Amino acid sequence: MKENIKMQKILITGGSGFIGNHIAKYISQCGHEAVMPSSRELNVMQKEDWDAWKGQNIKHVLHLAGKTFVPESWEKPEEFFRTNGIGTLNAVSFCRDEKIGMTYVSAYIYGQPKENPIPESAEARPDNPYAKSKYIGEEICEFFGKHFDLNITVLRLFNVYGSGQNKRFLIPSVISQVLGEETMIIVKDLKPKRDYVYIDDVCRAIALSIQKTQGYHLFNIGSGKSYSVHEIIEKVQKAAGTSKTVISEKSCRKNEVNDVTADIKLIRDAWGWKPEITIETGLLRCVEDVR
Repeated sequence: MKENIKMQKILITGGSGFIGNHIAKYISQCGHEAVMPSSRELNVMQKEDWDAWKGQNIKHVLHLAGKTFVPESWEKPEEFFRTNGIGTLNAVSFCRDEKIGMTYVSAYIYGQPKENPIPESAEARPDNPYAKSKYIGEEICEFFGKHFDLNITVLRLFNVYGSGQNKRFLIPSVISQVLGEETMIIVKDLKPKRDYVYIDDVCRAIALSIQKTQGYHLFNIGSGKSYSVHEIIEKVQKAAGTSKTVISEKSCRKNEVNDVTADIKLIRDAWGWKPEITIETGLLRCVEDVR
């Protein structure tokens, strides 16, 4: 269900990515004009590239551009800090100059949680270069939002999944193995539990931020439930009608988090957002999209 919102010209950084592609289509269906410059047209780390977009009647920025894959962040931490730090600073500066609002799409930054579900008030404990770089971006947004009176919403996305996601992420990897010619499904570890939120629900939250951002906001975006890797595989196999053998390599990632669940009460109470797509429905859609 699309929100009834006033049409605006929206600049989306990272529009060619998984979330960017979906949100561009979604807000266009809502009636907005989605402007998605390529990385050549807008290198977020180059201030002069941002300057070229001034005076173009942009009304809001959705800042998604950045480095995103946790394992890669351990290999190239400098790239993650430069892109996600400087890129966000330039985005905020552009919005300040143009006197417009911004939505910063952040990530899970709580580390090993001390409580579940995890509220926004929980201590930020980023324990990998990706999470740390996103948290630096959050701090930039908070400072400018509170001290320069910018309208900024930060959305801490938990584990987003949906059609078109790269196979290096768990759910598309599992679906690829379930539907492929492999006789077994091989994963690194069956135990970790995550809060998975379907891309359509994420798009609704981002679209709401265009309409409702006034002052500084920070919200978790998740489903409010967590599922283990083993449970995800079972649900994918049920959706696909398969019963392949599952093999765990029993390989634990560095600083692995055992279980995370988002507390989503804050955005529900403030903006009325809550997830609409169950994990079973979302996984079935993903399976059908790949078939």
